[in-house]
Order: sequence, then C-alpha cells, then structure tokens
Amino acid sequence: MTRSPNPAEGALSPQTREMLAALPQNNVFRALAHADAAFPPLMELTASLWNDAVLGQRQRELAILRTARLVDSAYEWMHHIEVARMVGVTEEELNAIDVGRLDLVPFADADRLLLEAVPHILNHCRSEDHVFDALREHFSLRELVELHLVVGLYATIAGVVTDFDVELEPRSGAFELQHDERGPRLGG
Repeated sequence: MTRSPNPAEGALSPQTREMLAALPQNNVFRALAHADAAFPPLMELTASLWNDAVLGQRQRELAILRTARLVDSAYEWMHHIEVARMVGVTEEELNAIDVGRLDLVPFADADRLLLEAVPHILNHCRSEDHVFDALREHFSLRELVELHLVVGLYATIAGVVTDFDVELEPRSGAFELQHDERGPRLGG
C-alpha cells in the first residue's frame, strides 16, 4: 500500500498540473508532485538531462540502471530497462548490470569506466587520479558533471519511491515517450 496517495488536483499549482500532463502517467511523478513548488524545476532538470545533455542517452541509461541496482530500486529498473533497450543497450549488457557482474560482457572502455564510476558517485567518494584521468580520456568535464547529476538525481528519486512505497505500474512509461533523432525525450 502506497504511503503517497495521489495529490488532489485542486491542491496543485497550475505549473505542476501542466508538467504532470506532459509526462508519462507514472506513479513516481504523482508522488514527486507533492513537492508542488519544487516539482516543475525538478522535472525541468530531469528533462534537461534527457533532452539537452551532452552525455549520450545510452550512457545515461547505463548510469541509471547501475544506480537502480546499487540502491535496489525495482521501480527505476523496470522503467529504465525499456528506455535502455530503446537507446541500444543489449540484453547481455542489461543482464550483466542486473546481476552486478560487469565482467560478463565486454563493455566498451567508456561504458565500463562509467559503470565502475557509479558506486563512487553514489558514495560521494573522490575518484583516484588514475580513474578520473581514464574517465577524462572518454568524457568531457560537462559529461562527467552530467553523469554525477544523473546518478544523484535517480538515487534521490529511487529513495522517494522506496520510502513512499510508490506502486510499480504494470507497464513502463517508456512506451509513452516522444522520440526524436536522438531517441526518447522526456516532457513536451
């Protein structure tokens, strides 16, 4: 049973109602909408990391899935596994992330470094110089900051989902997303 019943529509600001209408009808968005004043800017940040980031959609989804598994979020995993498939993550790669055995698949160097960086980001650890230097060979500073934001944001959302017992939908909201030449887009 959810600890987060849907907010009364009349209790939400017009901005939050408009933002909710532009998103897939997922329980997580309704739960987050309880933070009425913060919800529109939070979704704008989320959409910017989806739609405008330099970090590729595939890398974003690898980071989200690794985060989902490390923080034990079945909700985030279920929704993002479908997005990951849409952006080219293979079934073998998904399985390796799912079981926490990155060695099962020959990930590209950049992808492996990104996946290995996620636990350090979650733990707010400073990466060792040689690890940071290796990441910098594959990612710009902008991409690395975006990676940190993605991991932190999705860990936070997973925390809300867990603490509020947000119910998992029977179907991923990924199928409701609009697409452009880069792939799935979040929001309008």
